[in-house]
Amino acid sequence: MATEFTGGCRCGQLRYRFEQDGPLLNYCCHCLDCQKSTASAFADQLIVSTDALTLTGRSVTYSTERPSGGTTNNRHCPDCFSRVCNANTAYPAMTIVRAGTLDDPSEPEPFAHMWTSRKRGWIVIDPAVPTFAESPDPAEFMRIAATRRAG
Repeated sequence: MATEFTGGCRCGQLRYRFEQDGPLLNYCCHCLDCQKSTASAFADQLIVSTDALTLTGRSVTYSTERPSGGTTNNRHCPDCFSRVCNANTAYPAMTIVRAGTLDDPSEPEPFAHMWTSRKRGWIVIDPAVPTFAESPDPAEFMRIAATRRAG
């Protein structure tokens, strides 16, 4: 049975909801772009089916060309500037939701960490969680995600 998840920006103007079977597919990215865009040590992100995600409220889009291909379209609240989600044109079936924007962000635990070559030295990653020094091979990454989804 699918579980409903909800979340939104800091001020509550831009909201979202999605339903998903199985555990949340949460990963952490330690690349410099994610560090800069979150003003933190890494980005805590959820893989969500684009078709399952519904946004309500106003948003603005900031687009960036990715070195690995495609254009990433970042959706922000125009009032509080929170980045809620992004989607890459190279992977139209999935949207990446910022895990910290969930109404209850306590549940997800990451199934993987990427760009660990850029992670801060004080961050300790559970040795049972797969890590990638840079961007993982997409097929390998999705295989790990599917294993997580299966439980």
